[in-house]
Amino acid sequence: MSFTAPIRISLRYGLEIARVEVPLHVLGSFGERVRAFQFDTGCGLTTLSEDVAAALGLPSGGRPVNVFGALGSGVGRLVPATFRFSPDTLSGVPSDLIDSEWVVVAGRTKLALLGFQEVHRHFTIGTDDDTTYFMSR
Repeated sequence: MSFTAPIRISLRYGLEIARVEVPLHVLGSFGERVRAFQFDTGCGLTTLSEDVAAALGLPSGGRPVNVFGALGSGVGRLVPATFRFSPDTLSGVPSDLIDSEWVVVAGRTKLALLGFQEVHRHFTIGTDDDTTYFMSR
């Protein structure tokens, strides 16, 4: 299972920024929900804010963990997550379900970061000028 995602260029604070968003299909208490996650190679674990976790129907509670990021530190919670990468694959076949653990952090910030390890364990990654390629290992 391989797929591509566009590299989107935009301006923020007058500076050009590049983003890659990867749609994930997350199984939660509401069934399967689709949410775009920003692929973040600096993110050790896939990380969500409370509002996104609630919208996806992820469980409340979880094991408390200390989290550290560019903007500071705090306490989050590890929750079980089952998801699949976008079924819009090059072959047209949905990916298998993946069991993982994600970090949920406080706040209603619409944060959804896809951690590098989550991708690296399943894919090799390449880019050109406007596309990121996720190729099955």
